[in-house]
Amino acid sequence: MGTLQTLLALVVLIYILCVVVQFMQEGVKALSNTKGETMRKVIQNFMGDKFLQPDQVKAALTNRGLDGLAALEHVNKEDFRKLIDIIPFTQDQLQALNQANVSVDQFKDHAEAAYDAAMAKFRRLYAAKNRQWVIGVSFAVVLALNANLVRIYEELAADQVMSQAIAGTASKLEKTSNQPQGNEGGQAPSSAEDFVKVYNDNRQAIEGNLREYPILVRWSKWRKDYQGTGAGGALYTFLGLPVMALLLSLGAPFWNDVLKGVTGINNVLNTSEKKR
Repeated sequence: MGTLQTLLALVVLIYILCVVVQFMQEGVKALSNTKGETMRKVIQNFMGDKFLQPDQVKAALTNRGLDGLAALEHVNKEDFRKLIDIIPFTQDQLQALNQANVSVDQFKDHAEAAYDAAMAKFRRLYAAKNRQWVIGVSFAVVLALNANLVRIYEELAADQVMSQAIAGTASKLEKTSNQPQGNEGGQAPSSAEDFVKVYNDNRQAIEGNLREYPILVRWSKWRKDYQGTGAGGALYTFLGLPVMALLLSLGAPFWNDVLKGVTGINNVLNTSEKKR
């Protein structure tokens, strides 16, 4: 039973770190406008360098009350056709179409037909970029906090009172795990005030999580962790950092499911123990 409590507490801590990573990732995405820049590259490849430019599409979206190129993600191909119908082609673009023996209507028909494929490419590229960000941020968080999987497990196993206290917060986390985190909807902030709000909200959430679970804040224990462990012990201990980062890169939804499963097993065992 003690081992299960320790594992449940460890899963809780991993989930909390995943939430921290998620908040930090939202801040990075807001700063770099990852979604908008990915959409810009897809539109450039989709439309061609000599024809409609991303800025023209963005201006048309703004006229329709939509904010930024990222809004194309929620536009179907029929609405996209209506969108490009209102975009005036420049003289150079008309000349390029003429040289390609393509009329404006033919170009628009082709763009409408290929729109779904372009959006599918955007989703693949954006998912890949998100994956890169979450792995990078996971390693940064683990190194910054010295959140060593091996050392944290050892501390939990040695202090069952703390393990039980952390495990007891699992039900509270389950109730709040489905609430939106960070920059809701994944949209990039559109003004300086929005950037400030995203970063302030993220910082407060991160500080609150780490304050509630101080065992995760271990940057002052670097020297103690790696002194006197010997060559084999040092290697074993150092493995705890990359392994923790890889576990975090699985994401908060994954660990939320694991948390529910382990909590369910723990509740069943507790109920059986009480009956006996």
